[in-house]
Amino acid sequence: MDRIKMDILGIGELKWTGNGHFTSGNYEVYYSGSENIRRNGVALIVNKKLINSIIGYNTKNDRMISIRLQGKPTNLTIIQIYAPTTEAEESIIENFYMELQQLLDNVPKKDTILIISDWNAKVGETEVPGIVGKFGLDKRNEAGDRLIEFCQENHMVITNTCFQQPKRRLYTWTSPNGQH
Repeated sequence: MDRIKMDILGIGELKWTGNGHFTSGNYEVYYSGSENIRRNGVALIVNKKLINSIIGYNTKNDRMISIRLQGKPTNLTIIQIYAPTTEAEESIIENFYMELQQLLDNVPKKDTILIISDWNAKVGETEVPGIVGKFGLDKRNEAGDRLIEFCQENHMVITNTCFQQPKRRLYTWTSPNGQH
């Protein structure tokens, strides 16, 4: 993080148990995982120089954590999530979106919200004005449809589709054979 001058980093699929925070070098690590099963898990790592700006944090569950920072002209709420994959049961996906909506609803209305995430979704190359830019990847899947609907309901933009990036920066996973 020092080398690339990054002050806040979100991590998904951490596989740590429990929740809390600790100091590691020049960073404060906030994490949230399952109580006793090493699955899912999320964390936010914050440079110590921002510690005095932290208003608080919320370890919602093993798929979402948020931190609130004092800012000018508005405060900033950063949410790190790790969404269920398309193979998850529908009830797990529904519960994830319900809990994320609850977390969003509890953010003060004047805060700027940034969601750092692994949505496990493809929103595709088709532009959706005000939500999806023209620099997405591949074809939209069912999880992508649900993500776009969530963004529409919450007036959010999928910003990494608004800027052209090298293809390797548009995905976070490749199959072992490199074909997908």
